[in-house]
Amino acid sequence: MNKIISSKKSSAIFLATVLIAGTIGLSSPSFMVGDAQAQRDYGIDSYDKKPYGNSYEQDYGMDSDKKLQIFPANKVAELGDRWWQWAYGLDTTVVNPFTELGQAGCDVGLQDNGRLLFLVGSPRDETTGEFPVHECVVKKGTSILFPILNVACNNLEAPPFFGANEQDQRICANNFINATILESLQLEIDGISIDNLEQYRVDSPAGGFEFTAVENNPFVSPEGIPVGNGTGVSDGFWILLKDLKPGEHTISFSGAIDLNEIPPLEGIFEAGATYNLFVEPRYY
Repeated sequence: MNKIISSKKSSAIFLATVLIAGTIGLSSPSFMVGDAQAQRDYGIDSYDKKPYGNSYEQDYGMDSDKKLQIFPANKVAELGDRWWQWAYGLDTTVVNPFTELGQAGCDVGLQDNGRLLFLVGSPRDETTGEFPVHECVVKKGTSILFPILNVACNNLEAPPFFGANEQDQRICANNFINATILESLQLEIDGISIDNLEQYRVDSPAGGFEFTAVENNPFVSPEGIPVGNGTGVSDGFWILLKDLKPGEHTISFSGAIDLNEIPPLEGIFEAGATYNLFVEPRYY
């Protein structure tokens, strides 16, 4: 089994429901950023608009001819930063989506009045050597966002995740994702393997993002991020799924980063998860 670094050193690296490649293919990485049109199309600028191209209103999945739809990376940049803002703001004494495998672990990730769901990935279980398996119910009309692999560098956390300004934070985050072991990236949805994951890599839009790290958030540790207000830049492989058709679905993902490429870190960081979802045939 590959060596996994301690949770303290890996506090800012997470592979949520997405492949580690952040979305993969780094032979000639292209860092796409969100734009005003993407915000208009996907509702990032207002909860009152219909996000994700009106997908909530469409009868997606009821027609057997309609295929699984994954949005392109340039439509996901702001959502990836929103995921980090959400994660830094989690009080794990209430519910921790990284360790809670039941319904509560999914419900805490609901956004935009239930129309968007944030999922997460975690390191292998130290006892079983397996990635966690989550079980939950979601309603029709819920789009799903998760990172296969992602990282955020910021102005609060100690090195190697520290960046005093946006430029330093972006270089830091890019360096971590550049160390992705591309062969390790894996994403299966309902038993179908998804290829060309490199196309889903995206880092923060220009300006980065602001966040508040609360007490008991998932990244707090003696060597982790302190409580407070900060700025950051993220990079990773992000999957945004249009709402799934009613019924049972399984999403499985995993990936790894070669930390030896980022001195003085050592070893291999692995993360992943499986989500067994039941989509109810009714809207929020």
